[in-house]
Amino acid sequence: MRKKILGIGLLALVVGLVFGAAAAYQGVPSETANTTECPCENFVKARYMHGQNGEHGKGTPQFMGLGIKGQYLGEANVDEQQIQEYLSGVTIEEFTTPRGITVQKLVLDGEYIGKIVGDYDLSSLEVYKAYETQNGIKVFLSYDGNIVGFFLMK
Repeated sequence: MRKKILGIGLLALVVGLVFGAAAAYQGVPSETANTTECPCENFVKARYMHGQNGEHGKGTPQFMGLGIKGQYLGEANVDEQQIQEYLSGVTIEEFTTPRGITVQKLVLDGEYIGKIVGDYDLSSLEVYKAYETQNGIKVFLSYDGNIVGFFLMK
């Protein structure tokens, strides 16, 4: 009985120390952030607010998705003829997910370059937007204004 009480007391002490340490934790400031002039309190917030150069408000999120201006992401101008020429050699591997959604994988020279989600004809899709990335130009495809797929032009 005495060992049980001692064990429970020791467990409560450890849990209290862990929660106390977590509550007292203020985060690690960024090495580039000037924390004396800025109210940024933790590492993540300071990294986002200061970015790589340490200038307040100049940070960018490290996200390469549509509509987010990332560090290596800029809008590109592509014409329809260039896209049609690039897609002329594409083969489509179609499969259906267990939930019944049709996915069309776009394959060029044995390499997966993109996909279309839904049962759409490639010629019926329009170019929504194109972005320049580190790996090439990422082109988003739409049908009636809704994005349904993308591919990467290298």
